[in-house]
Amino acid sequence: MTREAAFLDGVGWAGARVAPIPSDASDRSYLRLHRADGATAILMQAPVATSDAAARQFAAFRRVADWLRGLGLAAPTELAAEPAAGLLLLEDLGEVPLSALLDRGAPDAREAYGAVLSVLLRLAEEPGPDWMTGPDATGMAAMVDLTFSLLPGSEALAQETRDVLEEHLGAIRDKRSVSLRDVHGDNLIWRPDRTGPLRIGLLDFQDALVLPEGYDLASLVDDPRRTVPEAWRDDLIRAHAAARGLSEADMSRRVDLLSLQRNLRILGIFRRLATELGRPAYARFLPRTRTLLLRSAGHPELRRLRPLVAELLDRTAHWQAEAA
Repeated sequence: MTREAAFLDGVGWAGARVAPIPSDASDRSYLRLHRADGATAILMQAPVATSDAAARQFAAFRRVADWLRGLGLAAPTELAAEPAAGLLLLEDLGEVPLSALLDRGAPDAREAYGAVLSVLLRLAEEPGPDWMTGPDATGMAAMVDLTFSLLPGSEALAQETRDVLEEHLGAIRDKRSVSLRDVHGDNLIWRPDRTGPLRIGLLDFQDALVLPEGYDLASLVDDPRRTVPEAWRDDLIRAHAAARGLSEADMSRRVDLLSLQRNLRILGIFRRLATELGRPAYARFLPRTRTLLLRSAGHPELRRLRPLVAELLDRTAHWQAEAA
């Protein structure tokens, strides 16, 4: 008997029908379970906690999920756990991610994306629990090193990019809040029968940090995996700014800066996934990531970053050609 079968047998889910759920870039996998009585649940399979890093990731998922539920947000309820085996049985929040609505042009896609704002505004009120940490401007700027590490001879360009990023990020350090970090259509479940922030089910939040306000909004509207319509992007930035007492110009600058920082890192992540980690499908996201970087660097107040981004994209142009 496999570790999964033994676990499910012990918690009352033996014999459940199993359906795989498409996975993301993480090393976790998910199965949707259908029991004969009509009940459903999600089995999360994480790497067996034989290392400190794996154990920390598993514990972080549980801890952050519990904290989010305490805020009145829809993180899945834990039904059973076997940490040593990397197994969690979770509440099934639903089968329709926002990405599916967007990809098929569903009539309620815009409503669903708009509903995410209630979640982001709830998180924006939270400075974070004592145990949740977050990098300062220097640490956030250093997050882009991954991409430059894949580009030989880029040390000088990397240093200058870090320096300018750090200066800009330091200028928005006054407003920080909890960020789930991977707030995009694949990790958000549409639950139209609920109200308020419970309309959005949350997944993949174990890497939550305290970051400059606007990070998760940038993650949502500048998604390298798919195009969020421009009008939706503008509306969400405008609504978030109004709700938080910020000017639209300030919020727009924040989103462009944080999108730039985020996608500078993601460019390297997708490249590495496609070429080193056996996931070639991620290569198809490189062109969109490059487009987003150019767009963010075009913000008038980020003009010092513009030539640095242009040089990086020029020096990584072969990445895109190889992905075609």
